Amino acid sequence: MRNKAKAKRAALSLSFMQQAATQAADNFLQNIPLERQNIIAAYYAMNNELKVLPLVEKLWAKNKKICLPSVIENNQPMIFRAWQRGDELIAGAHDIKAPNESAPILVPDIIIMPLVAFDKSGNRLGYGKGYYDRTIAQMDKKPLLVGYAYSVQEVESIEYESHDMPLDYLVSEKEVRKF
Repeated sequence: MRNKAKAKRAALSLSFMQQAATQAADNFLQNIPLERQNIIAAYYAMNNELKVLPLVEKLWAKNKKICLPSVIENNQPMIFRAWQRGDELIAGAHDIKAPNESAPILVPDIIIMPLVAFDKSGNRLGYGKGYYDRTIAQMDKKPLLVGYAYSVQEVESIEYESHDMPLDYLVSEKEVRKF
């Protein structure tokens, strides 16, 4: 399922992906509650993931604090480091772009999660390493979990295990779903 979903995403045209990123950002801002949510964890898109930078730019304009995940140790919970406009990102674990080690550690109110696939029940299929699930499980207060994906990434059903963290919302270029 993971390989099939990745191939479907990789087949999208560059122009569609750019337009989808703008539409998804607008959908997020119109539908996700931000009044009391000041720290938002995003991600630096790779491998044809839905680009989150158009949304991050708009969140910075609303004076929201943005952070990105950082893998400190394999198979352990991640931390989230502050990312401000103009900050240089470095290649971290798994070649994922992240703020450098001097960036402050933040605890997000919302986590925008990349994914490979999602289903109608709010289950997500990630990359199989479990970093988000481990990280969220050890947090004192569960943040709002928002999957960020192209609508073509929807599948009929995803098998999940007891440690898998379901989404609260799914944002795509077409819609926002609340679970």
